[in-house]
Amino acid sequence: MTARDGPSLLALPPSAIRDRPVATLEDVDETLEPDAVWVLGPSREPRAFARARNAFDAPAFHPPVETGSSDGPLRRRAIGDYEVAISSARTIRAAPGVVSSALGGSAADVVAFVCDDVATTTRPTALETTLEGADALAAALPTGRVTTVLTGGEPAGYDELWHLETDTGAVRRVDHEPAISCEPAGDDCVSVRVQGTGPVEGYGSEQSIALLVIDDDGIGAETYDVTDFGLEAVSGIGPKTTRRLAERGVTTREELLETPVGTLADLPNVGRARAREMHRHARVLETGDPRRLTDESLPGGDWSTPPLCLDVETDGLSPTIIWQIGVYDPATDEYRAFVERDDPDDPASVLEAFCDWLLGIHPDRALLTWNGWRFDYRHLGAFIAKHVPYYVGEWESIPKFDLYLWAVRDGNAVLPGRTNELDSVAEALGYEDAATGLDGARTAAAYQRFMRTGEQLEWGRHEAYCEDDCRALWHVYERLRDAPRAEGGDEPTGDSSHTAATASGSNGRDASDASTTDGEQTGLGDFR
Repeated sequence: MTARDGPSLLALPPSAIRDRPVATLEDVDETLEPDAVWVLGPSREPRAFARARNAFDAPAFHPPVETGSSDGPLRRRAIGDYEVAISSARTIRAAPGVVSSALGGSAADVVAFVCDDVATTTRPTALETTLEGADALAAALPTGRVTTVLTGGEPAGYDELWHLETDTGAVRRVDHEPAISCEPAGDDCVSVRVQGTGPVEGYGSEQSIALLVIDDDGIGAETYDVTDFGLEAVSGIGPKTTRRLAERGVTTREELLETPVGTLADLPNVGRARAREMHRHARVLETGDPRRLTDESLPGGDWSTPPLCLDVETDGLSPTIIWQIGVYDPATDEYRAFVERDDPDDPASVLEAFCDWLLGIHPDRALLTWNGWRFDYRHLGAFIAKHVPYYVGEWESIPKFDLYLWAVRDGNAVLPGRTNELDSVAEALGYEDAATGLDGARTAAAYQRFMRTGEQLEWGRHEAYCEDDCRALWHVYERLRDAPRAEGGDEPTGDSSHTAATASGSNGRDASDASTTDGEQTGLGDFR
């Protein structure tokens, strides 16, 4: 599960601010609680900047508008206990020495350098990618250490470490996995870690926003779609319906719930079924209480003994090893971890220990995961077949349940999370995690580093993260088991609507929109 243990900076493209009601921005503020807000550039967007300053409690900055302030060519902004330095590529290019002098000996106190118009350019015919302004960065930034540059010129998730020659800015090399190894190339080299904060490709209309979480381990990015907030977070409501509701004075979910179903049904392309769906989902989001849509029993709900909650950790999305398997037993409130701490080149030992325990102690118990058929079960099955094939038959005979499949893809429940990721749903349902500050990407990167360098992980912290996922899964299960049936609930929408909604990256859109779905709730990443 993802637990923020550091201050956060919210990066917003101007279009996400201009094109949304103030009530949506206020919902973003209330939900994400950023410590500072960055209105991306590089173009001047004074109206978007003013709108952000008005809607958010946290201080906002927009470098193109603030250029020429009394702070000089290099401004500083506090993000919790950390500081970022802000400038523009044009300033650096025009006077790199001034920026270098302004940084002085205190650059180590600055966690990141915000330069919103740094970007890469790819030349397909030459099969090469260049870093714009590399010569200016090489002249302005310190040598012998890694400087993180945050830029809206690259999408959130872009993370590359560029090593530049100090005299020319020529690229010495590029490290593509700085999360695994983030070391300078030498004292005669400027090492620039470029991290993108801009809209994620594919979200459309620059609706993607990024929450940058800062801690001593670096800066991580959590991405959202702006339609996960405000009225558009409600199933069946897209931008057209949002505008029509605003014309009738309805701009918040509270006001939506106060609007009679009959009034909503009279809106173009809505009707009574979709109007009831709007009310139902808005109530779930507002109260944080899930609703059952059918009388279908939860997976394993009729069994005398509850299923074992399972979660695995790997070295990436295309794993070479399953290095941690966590199992929580709700019947005894006990947790068991199987972890490969000694030999990352031996993927069999953890699998063997897990299978020995499961088949030897709990041969008649079922397993439960969150989206396990897309990850946990899939990879466990493949790795068991490859590394401990003598257990394949027994493994395949074990009953395997997937709570995500039951709730979301089969349409048996409405969940209160902004996305359908386990951490989002569990948090919305009141689960208090161990605040490890980890997520799947960080644990995978840490283990990759261990595989490459032998650098030991904080094993207890990583085990606590996996245990969190297992316990959170059972917390969600219990809340769904006790959830009431939604009044006027429709039949489950089924997998076809889930697929359409996921493809559009939305929580459901207007029937008249190009991204029409049946209004099923989905999220940015329905993974784990």
